[in-house]
Amino acid sequence: MELLSTEEQQHNLHRIVMKKSLFLLPGVIAVMFTAAPMMGALNNPAFADDAPQAGKHHGEWDKLGLNDTQKSQIKQIRQDAQQKMDAILTSDQKTQLQQARSQHTRPKLALSDDQKAQMKQIHQDSENQIMQVLTPAQQQQYKQILAKRQQRHQQRSN
Repeated sequence: MELLSTEEQQHNLHRIVMKKSLFLLPGVIAVMFTAAPMMGALNNPAFADDAPQAGKHHGEWDKLGLNDTQKSQIKQIRQDAQQKMDAILTSDQKTQLQQARSQHTRPKLALSDDQKAQMKQIHQDSENQIMQVLTPAQQQQYKQILAKRQQRHQQRSN
């Protein structure tokens, strides 16, 4: 058996490490592409409240190119809408909602018809307020985002 020089051993070790690194590279790239859309949302102060729901709609907001004033205004609109919606829920429904959020699942709140109507109205009002904050070009993009979101929702419902 032939003994390798230290230099040859180091070269062989370097080749082994490089092969293993190349083997891991596709996984690392996949993780980067998966996490990248969420990173913008986590750093977006207008939607910092939504961080637990990472990946839900955040990439969509980044496409609008909101300025700081718009981000602040939209954040306030969303917070106000959330407070109004919370006020509609019973204490049991609030507990169920918190549990679902912590488990990253969809809550089953058994809303009454009156609650559903109130929620729908709050949602529509907040969407209208957000539209008023956006420029005409952003409004067009936002309408497209909403249409795609509604289409995905309908597909899940079917």
